[in-house]
Amino acid sequence: MKELRILIADDHALVRHGLRSVLEAQAGWIVCGEAENGRQAVKLGLELIPDIFLLDVTMPELNGYQTCRELKKVRQELPVLILTGKTEPADRFWAMECGADEFLTKPADPAVVLQKLAELLRL
Repeated sequence: MKELRILIADDHALVRHGLRSVLEAQAGWIVCGEAENGRQAVKLGLELIPDIFLLDVTMPELNGYQTCRELKKVRQELPVLILTGKTEPADRFWAMECGADEFLTKPADPAVVLQKLAELLRL
């Protein structure tokens, strides 16, 4: 079975750690990298070649929308799931506008996040 490589970008270390724990509890899923700001996320996204990207919106240097746009310019096929604390309807619009494949809010149940990731990867 091929290893599923996930890149997480969130400016909160506790959120990244929690996501890593949830994701790596799945057989064959590994977090290949973590970024704490948008510029680092773009750099790691191009260097580490993840299978999927889990991205927050509110980050320093580049926000999640800008980060998504930059990644999609180079790796259009890269699935991006935006997971954010922002809950306004406009946030979903902007996520889709920048090329995100899915949008969830952080109150989402971990099982829903796992399900959406699997759907995006057609697992």
